[in-house]
Amino acid sequence: MNISRRKFLGGCGLLLGGSSGFISSLLSGSGPVALRPPGAREGKEFLATCIRCGQCVEACPYDSLKLFGLGGGLAMGTPHVEARKVPCYLCTNEDELKCIGACPSGALEPVEDRSKVRMGTAVINHKTCFAFNGVTCRVCWRVCPFQGTALVYDKRMRPTIDPKACVGCGICEEACITEKSSIVVRPANSNEGVG
Repeated sequence: MNISRRKFLGGCGLLLGGSSGFISSLLSGSGPVALRPPGAREGKEFLATCIRCGQCVEACPYDSLKLFGLGGGLAMGTPHVEARKVPCYLCTNEDELKCIGACPSGALEPVEDRSKVRMGTAVINHKTCFAFNGVTCRVCWRVCPFQGTALVYDKRMRPTIDPKACVGCGICEEACITEKSSIVVRPANSNEGVG
């Protein structure tokens, strides 16, 4: 195998550059802002309490939970939900929220009722939402597990979110029919120092 000095040094530069970016993200805590599982403790307390065992991921009956990988900074190994791909279905038809029951460290605290979960709050982009642009669409309302409380319609039949009732499960985000979802969930723990 004959490799030129320029290609070898260029490859070393890419490796070192990528490694320094990874190390920098670990040290600074930068990484993706996380939509955490139901019952997640607040911000940095969650990161300190989660032992990164993955038992919550294993227990999730819908495969909603994923673990952050190398790009997660200080959040590496902790669970999160990518709502547009697979939202949290709040363990529909289950007797409990399985992720909370599986958590051995207390990073996920018990929630007395599914309506008390606070993963985040859905936000509607009025510029791209069909209902705000003259097209009848009821998809987000139909899929909301708390329709009529978390997601309601205004007098002009446009969806609105009640932030006090929205649990942030992301079911509406996943179901939205616009190519880039017109409804997204802002994570409750966005102040945890990973975003």
